[in-house]
Amino acid sequence: MGWPRGARALLGMAGYGPGPDAVRRAVAGRLVVVTGASRGIGERLAIRLGSVGARVALLARDAEALEVVAARISARGGLATTFPVDLRDVAAARAAAEAILAAHGTPDVVVSNAGHSIRRRLPEYVDRFHDVRRLMGVNALGPIALALPLLREMTAAGSGHLVSVASAGVDVPSPGFSAYSASKAAFEAWLRAVAPELAAHGVAVTSVHLPLVHTAMSAPTRAYAHAPGMTADEAASLLCRAITERPRLISPWWARLGGVLSAAAPRLADRAFQVAEPWLP
Repeated sequence: MGWPRGARALLGMAGYGPGPDAVRRAVAGRLVVVTGASRGIGERLAIRLGSVGARVALLARDAEALEVVAARISARGGLATTFPVDLRDVAAARAAAEAILAAHGTPDVVVSNAGHSIRRRLPEYVDRFHDVRRLMGVNALGPIALALPLLREMTAAGSGHLVSVASAGVDVPSPGFSAYSASKAAFEAWLRAVAPELAAHGVAVTSVHLPLVHTAMSAPTRAYAHAPGMTADEAASLLCRAITERPRLISPWWARLGGVLSAAAPRLADRAFQVAEPWLP
């Protein structure tokens, strides 16, 4: 985190985004749904959007924390509504989507940001399948259950934008994060398949594959404390770029390159990780 910003930018780990005027033009008066909005990247993004006139629907498990974020948006003259939900409960996720539609109508932007990470190598979770189920619920099944009713109305309206916040680990999975990478990759695979269908109905899709972001989620991996990475504010800035420019993919160059190389030579990639594994955090 102490690395110079220029060096981090070369590694794709500094979030350069648009200024507030550009973001205001993209979202002012429009409904933006942000999941995982109680802390970290989602909190910073929601406050940025609310501060420039977006009507923000805030989703997360922690109802009290959501109210704090909503109050901060309100103090800046913005509008925010809270929808507490645990995405592991797919029925609750779908009900939250229907509640948003009933209260505010069709969203203009949906930012699927909520995520959960567990760092465990295979021997550490062979008897803990519930960890895999939990990750799939938060990172894949719940987001899809939430998105389906919203996309039903967005495609009917012929407009909208779905932003997926994923990880560079989708491109280059690393030992210790197999369950996490699999759950994030599951949502991204679904998104890649439905993106052409959505585009035909006027709904844009952007996937953002973030590198390391220093938040409460990454804090338990102490070896990452001094590794180059983004702040939550920088990640939020990058998401603002996604919202204003609507690219199909934002991902660090090294993640894209690593993904191509590992797909072209999977055995070589496996051997490289076997060699590196003893030194990985």
